[in-house]
Amino acid sequence: MLLPVLKDYGVVRKLGSIVGDNATTNDTLCRAVGKYMKDSERLDWRPEHRRISCIGHVINLAVQAFLMKKHIDADQADLYDHQEAGGRDLSTKAIRKEFRSLGALGKLHNIVVHIRNSTGRTAKFRDLAGRLIPLDNRTRWNSWHEMLRVALKLASAVDAYTKEHFDTLEEEYLSPNEWETLREITDFLALFHEATLETQADNATIDRVLFTMDILIKHFEESIVSR
Repeated sequence: MLLPVLKDYGVVRKLGSIVGDNATTNDTLCRAVGKYMKDSERLDWRPEHRRISCIGHVINLAVQAFLMKKHIDADQADLYDHQEAGGRDLSTKAIRKEFRSLGALGKLHNIVVHIRNSTGRTAKFRDLAGRLIPLDNRTRWNSWHEMLRVALKLASAVDAYTKEHFDTLEEEYLSPNEWETLREITDFLALFHEATLETQADNATIDRVLFTMDILIKHFEESIVSR
């Protein structure tokens, strides 16, 4: 379907790269285009070089690598697989311990899960804070940033809730230093959040994607130096 359109517009031989989401069907598409270019146009159009993945997904992978650096190796358990394996009871000690290994970030995750895992507790926190805190997830871009952003605004309510359930959440209690760590992480993630918004839909042009990647790499490097 793509090649006839490119031919109608007379741009087949001008095709530089293809930007698309990360579905494997797009890998198949690029291989088919590469074969056509070689067989019919005598052009060396290499799909492994010309295929540009969805920048939003790439950003999400980069953020997950930053947040989950202790759990990236294939030998280590995937936190979300553990959580899903726990069924509806997401507050088991083993799962909470896994997330707690992430530090303040994992503790906040456990608190939010605790709030959301009971209708009564959910209503209680809503009374305290006026709203709920979004829960992070594996696939939705910026879910960690959104959870942090809202939690920081509701820090006093989170603190009060944790103290009220201290018998269960003692190990999840966030100290002032840990709240400061969460603020630093939120500041770090803010640029990734902005980059995702600026490169979605029709804004995902090659020049904007490449420029955004350069900015994010510089952001990583400067953040490492500042630490």
